[in-house]
Amino acid sequence: MTARRVLRIPGFRMLLAGETINATGSWVAVVAIWGFAAFRFDAGAGDLALLFIVLSIPGALLGPLLGIPIDRFGPKRMLVLANLLGMANAIALTQADSYLAVILLALPLGLIEALAAASLDAVPPRLMDDEQLVSANAFLGGAQDLAVILGPLLAAAVNARWGLTGAFLVDAATFLVGAVVAMRLVVPHERTPAQERESSWRELWAGFRLVRRSDGLRWTLGVVASVYLLWALFGLLEPLYVRDVLGESDTVFAVLQTAYGVGLVGAGLALAALGDRIAKPRYVAMAVVVSGATAALYVGTQSLVVAFVGVFLWGVDVAFFYVPAKTLLQRFAPTAFHGRVLALNQALEPAAGMIITPLGALALTVVGVQALGIIGGAIAAVGGLVALRWGWRIVVPTGVAVDPRAGTPRDAIALGGSAPG
Repeated sequence: MTARRVLRIPGFRMLLAGETINATGSWVAVVAIWGFAAFRFDAGAGDLALLFIVLSIPGALLGPLLGIPIDRFGPKRMLVLANLLGMANAIALTQADSYLAVILLALPLGLIEALAAASLDAVPPRLMDDEQLVSANAFLGGAQDLAVILGPLLAAAVNARWGLTGAFLVDAATFLVGAVVAMRLVVPHERTPAQERESSWRELWAGFRLVRRSDGLRWTLGVVASVYLLWALFGLLEPLYVRDVLGESDTVFAVLQTAYGVGLVGAGLALAALGDRIAKPRYVAMAVVVSGATAALYVGTQSLVVAFVGVFLWGVDVAFFYVPAKTLLQRFAPTAFHGRVLALNQALEPAAGMIITPLGALALTVVGVQALGIIGGAIAAVGGLVALRWGWRIVVPTGVAVDPRAGTPRDAIALGGSAPG
């Protein structure tokens, strides 16, 4: 069974454990910052939009550049560096004594998280064969999604006992765990040979040209970007929905995130078992349709029970969207370009936040939280139907062993052509 073979790969189970711990600490910090704004300072839509925009700027503007060192020096080295930088930033955040200080000191977090995520995404194609990628991505996603369950619960306990300082100290400790685990990981094909490197700008534009020439990459990144817009909108709406519509506290907000995480983890385990059959554009597009519907169900009710059901189902669907989509990006791009393509993917999420949160805050002056959530979910569902129509034409390269070199048959297929020879 593919899933069992993936778990036997040296160092992979240790990586899963490290990512669970690391992501749990990150969720503790995220819930602390998020709840700090909405519940402690009674922040409105405009305040939350400003928070998301400020935190998104570094990742959105500089995120694509992160792929260059990943491709040059290897994902393992960059994963270690990202975790060490994250630990330093979390320690700095313990000194924040105001809402403004939290925002300013948290500015590097978006860039650090993007570097860590893109580096981690580039590891599986170097560790295992192509047919094992879905299971590996599902396990890694499940490890990180387990933190969505543990993180908010731990955040509620830490924030109640030690406040923001305690949350950021926990985050710093888990970043250190992530760095130690990454140091011990053995990743083949780690570095691009020096004689094959170009200038940084040439490498960056080579990545953009690859995306432009590949139908598969354009389609996948376009679909992913549309879902990121939905996520960004709900990042604005969720705390307001819990506070103003449900009339609940930040503790209920944290428990709702836990229910979301339960759906993510369960679906991730199912994906690991299903394996390669699910990594097709049509399934990704279908997941987008369902994602819009479940997101609308989540905020479209004033019943706390229905809200829990909706957010759980949304978590299930997000796993069925994101793992196959990430696998498609890994397959459509040559291995030597993974850092740049996956870093671009990570940059799209904060870019979506910069676009949609101010528009969402403006829209909330006209319509209510629930109405805007339902509208956003409906638009996402329609976008998924459009993507489904175009997705049938996309041919996915599969069943090819790891090969990081340029000019291989795998790379030719990834670029949309036929295998040479």
